[in-house]
Amino acid sequence: MEDKQFEVDVVYRVTVRYAVTAADSETAERLALEMWQADEDGVGGTEVCELEGVSVSSAVDQDGCGRDCDEVLRFLRDRELVIERLDEDAFNPTVHDAVSAEEVARHLGWTDAEGAHDVARAVRTLERLCNEQHRVVCFSRPRVRRGERGEIRLYCTPQHLERLSGLLDDPEPVAAGAESEAEPAAAQA
Repeated sequence: MEDKQFEVDVVYRVTVRYAVTAADSETAERLALEMWQADEDGVGGTEVCELEGVSVSSAVDQDGCGRDCDEVLRFLRDRELVIERLDEDAFNPTVHDAVSAEEVARHLGWTDAEGAHDVARAVRTLERLCNEQHRVVCFSRPRVRRGERGEIRLYCTPQHLERLSGLLDDPEPVAAGAESEAEPAAAQA
């Protein structure tokens, strides 16, 4: 019998206990949450972990991975084109112009056996596009939403990243029509 490839997700809950000095319980809760968001160690540096579940699925074959890569790349390009053409503030690029694996899974309608967004499939596909095919670039930024900690990986095409970098380097680009109008006036002078 030939061995098969599987993907196994181990889901666990982590509890971190903090020692906090505060005037009341609300303040103590806020301070502990701030410590957790800053990724500080708990009392004694210990964490209590509880296993919540394990799910196993067959690994995706190369053809399926290739189709996923094509679908994700098409989604990224279409999304970036919309951002570039319709963004009200096109000259103010932000990190939000890149997309997370969770957003890719949600927008493409990828779900797992339990009906949750299949973020693992999106991560696998995006990382393959980054590492093997070099058709997507990725970077990390700190999580900024309340109640989150750590970093999040974001993805975009190299062309989009180049455009964003160009806008950041030259914050006041000249409009296409303005440049051509300015040249004849300079020639007459």
